[in-house]
Amino acid sequence: MFMLSLPSDLTQGATTGLLDQLQLFKDKRILLGILLPVLNLGGVYVVYTYLRPIVTGGLHFPNAFVTPFLFIFGLASLFSNQFSGRLANGNGLKSMERVFIIQAITLIALSFVFAMPWLGLVCLFCLGMTMYLLNSPMQMFYLAVAEQDYPQSMVLASSLISIFNNVGIAVGSAAGGGIVTHFGLNWLGLGGGIFTVVALMTLLLLNRVRRQMETE
Repeated sequence: MFMLSLPSDLTQGATTGLLDQLQLFKDKRILLGILLPVLNLGGVYVVYTYLRPIVTGGLHFPNAFVTPFLFIFGLASLFSNQFSGRLANGNGLKSMERVFIIQAITLIALSFVFAMPWLGLVCLFCLGMTMYLLNSPMQMFYLAVAEQDYPQSMVLASSLISIFNNVGIAVGSAAGGGIVTHFGLNWLGLGGGIFTVVALMTLLLLNRVRRQMETE
């Protein structure tokens, strides 16, 4: 069933070896593009890694509340995955500019609402609804660049989102650990927000580069 949902017209071009495929990384659009999943999930996982301590120790909800909270948060992230495809069908990377603004505001606000538990939950649910929106637009972007200019790298391009999402998860989790150790739980949102602001700046630069290359 999964195979039936994949595009049928994407094929790997002829290649002479690994170095030929790595030509993809000479493209500045790709170099900027691989930063986005790192920064996006880096910012999210600064907070996501510590969801339970935030809910119980920061927002002071009882331990019994954690399970229903995680269930609802999971539904929010499922929505994020599903809606990501709709963004990709439109002007995905342009739309992500607004998403990153919302996500940055949500993360930064989280650091200032620990005294308002229910508002803190709203911030967390908003985070869940935005965390995976980048996936499909980014995947389509990688494939479009490869198909047009680096057909020998189609397989490599299709794996970039998975690779750099995992890098982002590792970076965000490590950053979150450092923030909690040195500053405390209430600084996590601000730390994650910095990642997202940098992601927004990177996206704006990428979209400008794309426009320039399209007019050349």
